[in-house]
Amino acid sequence: MSDKICPTIVGLKFDKTSKEAIKSINGILESKNTGLWVHAIGQLLLIFSGLSVNAKSGGSAIEKTHIFKVVSSNPNQTSYNINAVNWEYFFKTFTALDKFANNQIETIAGLQLLRSGVTSQERKFWKAVHYGCKLK
Repeated sequence: MSDKICPTIVGLKFDKTSKEAIKSINGILESKNTGLWVHAIGQLLLIFSGLSVNAKSGGSAIEKTHIFKVVSSNPNQTSYNINAVNWEYFFKTFTALDKFANNQIETIAGLQLLRSGVTSQERKFWKAVHYGCKLK
């Protein structure tokens, strides 16, 4: 989808199937945004909080507790984690989620466009969404 300006459609009323399709599209957009946040936060936790394979190190009784190991990370381990992360794949994930969501939205809009019993205003709306209008 692109940021094309959507056409003005006067007298547009959605039937039940169109309303369900819009609800589906909004669910896809929410899932995409959640996926982006989960991926980013998860990767940052892996890098900075020590949730990776750590080298053995001696320490006090507090440092040996499980909770301390989860929320802290040795600076050397953190620098190694930053270096070891495949940043190319990290950023490709964001574009892949966008492409997947846009493909799903385009498919839903295309099926609505081809559906029989759709008013001309609805057909114009679904055509616009299918060819690049943003649905909010």
